[in-house]
Amino acid sequence: MRYVILLMICMFVASYSFAIMDPDPDGIGIYFDLDANVVCHNTADPFELVTAYLIATNTTCDSGIGGWEAYILITGDAAAAPAWTVDGFDTDPSPEAFQVRYICFWHFWSPTMVLATWTGYMLDPADTLSFYLSGYPGSEYFPNSPSYIGADIGGNLYPLQVSTGTGQNLPVAMINSPSCDVLPNETMTFSTMKMLYK
Repeated sequence: MRYVILLMICMFVASYSFAIMDPDPDGIGIYFDLDANVVCHNTADPFELVTAYLIATNTTCDSGIGGWEAYILITGDAAAAPAWTVDGFDTDPSPEAFQVRYICFWHFWSPTMVLATWTGYMLDPADTLSFYLSGYPGSEYFPNSPSYIGADIGGNLYPLQVSTGTGQNLPVAMINSPSCDVLPNETMTFSTMKMLYK
């Protein structure tokens, strides 16, 4: 009996630990944890290293992600040694725009898929940063939202709904914000919905 109770507790803890903030399909956001739950982070010490993750959640293509595109704007106090790391090949040379292709591998499906990792040192706990996430400028198919290509043979394209914030108007994640003005994005934009039915 003790083993059954222990097993039930372990199952509850495991299912709880993998809960995702945005339950909707084909989501994307910037988070400070790998479970896609934390969008606000505070530092306590000078020159503290912060790691943020660009994560796709609950993607509808079962084969995984073969490439993706997005635009990420960071505003606020400058972080020391800021850097984005991506697994694939980013064909866009600008620091804000990403058009990433996977050549010999891809992200196999899971509820949360880390697409890119940002690291930077916050010089002072009073310094603030805001992350904004929107569509890739000049995208042929989904200019108003980030998107990905499925890793299946057909290579279908899928729009990604930003889980928090609204493009370049509201941030998707913040560092050292006293109010943390990150709001859930409940619906896709109308232009994104029109593209789904073309």
